[in-house]
Amino acid sequence: MSWTFNWAEGAHAAQPSYNQFSYNGCAVGCGAVAWGILFGWADSQAASGNPFWRDRWGLYRVNGGRGGNAVAPLAMDEGVRNMIREIRDHIATFCLTGSGATFPWDMGQADRYLSGRTGTSLDTHYNSLGIHENRLRNYARSSIIDRKTPVIIGTGWLSHYPVAYGYAWQNRVVRRCILFCWNENVTDRSFYVNQGWGGALNGWITASTWFAGEIFP
Repeated sequence: MSWTFNWAEGAHAAQPSYNQFSYNGCAVGCGAVAWGILFGWADSQAASGNPFWRDRWGLYRVNGGRGGNAVAPLAMDEGVRNMIREIRDHIATFCLTGSGATFPWDMGQADRYLSGRTGTSLDTHYNSLGIHENRLRNYARSSIIDRKTPVIIGTGWLSHYPVAYGYAWQNRVVRRCILFCWNENVTDRSFYVNQGWGGALNGWITASTWFAGEIFP
C-alpha cells in the first residue's frame, strides 16, 4: 500500500533550526524551544505572505524583545535565545537531572509571551499522566492537515516536546493466524518531527502522543 503525505506550510525549508542551550545552570528545556520553533515559524510565514498568517506579524520582534517588528530567523541567534528564555520563564521549566522539564499544565502559559506582541493564540491538550491517546494524535494531525500548521507533541513524560510538521498514513491488510486465519485492516500513522536539536535527528516517528500544543492566527 502507498503512503499519503501531508506537510505544514513550507515543509522542511520553513522549519527553524533552533536548539537547546544552557540557562541558569541547566538546559533551557525542550518545551520552551518547541514554542520558540512554532512562534518563529508563524512569524516567518507572516512575513512571507502566507494568507493564513500574514496579519500575525509581531510574534518575533527586534532581538527577541518587545520593540519594533522583525522577521524571526530560521537559524539560531541571540534574539532567538532571548525569546526562548522568556518563554521558559513563563512556562515554569525546572531543572531535572540537568535537563529542563516542563509540566504539560504549565505549557499553556506560553501565551504570556504572545500578549502585547500579536493576536496569535494557542491551546494545549494533554493527558496528565502522560498516557498516549488517539484524541491527542487527532489534534496534532488536524493542525498539520487542515491548517497546514506545525504542532507540539509529547514523546515522553517530562522527557521531550518535539514539533510535528509532517503526517503520513497508509492502510494495509495483515493476515493473522491463531487456530484459524483471517485478514485484518491496519492503519499505519507517522509524524515527521523537528526535534529542536538544531536540525539533528529530525525524522519520522510513530504518530502517537500524550500532548498537543497548537497555535492559531
